[in-house]
Amino acid sequence: MSLASVHPASGLNNRSESFSSVCSLDDLPTYFTSEAVLSIEELRLQLNSCFTCGVSWHEEHVSLDCEECGGYSLERPCPICDGHCSSMWKRDLTMSHACGKARWQGSCSLSKPCSLLSNSEDEARLCSRLEKLTASS
Repeated sequence: MSLASVHPASGLNNRSESFSSVCSLDDLPTYFTSEAVLSIEELRLQLNSCFTCGVSWHEEHVSLDCEECGGYSLERPCPICDGHCSSMWKRDLTMSHACGKARWQGSCSLSKPCSLLSNSEDEARLCSRLEKLTASS
């Protein structure tokens, strides 16, 4: 059997010693202040570049075999009608970078949204056909 003795701590004396041993702000390592900080312009240039192959879309550079570039820089002719509508689509930078594949935002002025139902008569005919459908096993 062993005996352990407990000695009371001297309380404030130890605490005051530990506080006096704390470093001042001047003693902190220099790596906190030596990290590179990007300016807004540098950040914009980096975001306007391909994360996959590194070309600068801002300078109209592209890589034809890179999926993130997709063969175009920051704008491209309408991909729906191959540019016949003369509208230019803008690169979706967030999605292009996130997916690693070119993503575009725009609309084709030649394509019209198709309407499944042209009038209420077509709607009634479609509903009656749907009601006649049955599942068979």
